[in-house]
Amino acid sequence: MTDVYDGYQEDLDYLTQYRDDGDENVRLLEPLLAFRLAKAYRRSRRMRDHVRIESAGRTRAEQKYLYDGYKAGRPGFNLAANPDRIIGRHAGTTFLGSWHMEQPDGHTYAVDLTHHGTQDWQHIHEILRSFGLHTTVRGEREPWHHQATTIRGPLPGPFPDDLQPEEDPLTPELEEKLEGLATWFFNGVKLIIDKLDEVLDAVKEAKK
Repeated sequence: MTDVYDGYQEDLDYLTQYRDDGDENVRLLEPLLAFRLAKAYRRSRRMRDHVRIESAGRTRAEQKYLYDGYKAGRPGFNLAANPDRIIGRHAGTTFLGSWHMEQPDGHTYAVDLTHHGTQDWQHIHEILRSFGLHTTVRGEREPWHHQATTIRGPLPGPFPDDLQPEEDPLTPELEEKLEGLATWFFNGVKLIIDKLDEVLDAVKEAKK
């Protein structure tokens, strides 16, 4: 989603007050993510009082700096994605590096939040999900990572009036099932091919 809605810049301005350290780049947030996050803060007192934006957008140069430092094992550098890796493709766009990295459309598609231990993630997730902000890292490894859009398009939640989706969004549960089905199909086909290879090898041996 590359179009912007009326009030996009105002929402970006509003979100700056909820940056954890004050230097998190919320200006790169894609429109749907910015819209939903701003709405969550405006509607929820708990969000305003306890939740802060710990990591927002970064340029490709910033992503490369983090990746190079991580690969070199420099002190203070944590695991960082290669800016050239392909995350996936959707609607003619190839997403690269990290969801936090600026994509070809000029936007970033993820935000990390923190509550500094003052709240329970379950309650925070209930609030965020009600506004269409979903955890997209499987399991409990990154409860702070949230997106409004994935490779398959927008996730369920509110939309600006002038950015309504052309088709119904996929729920995270359905998206996970489809990914599981794709894995099952791939593994099934691979098993068949492996068996055919064994049969062909047996036939070749029999003809010797």
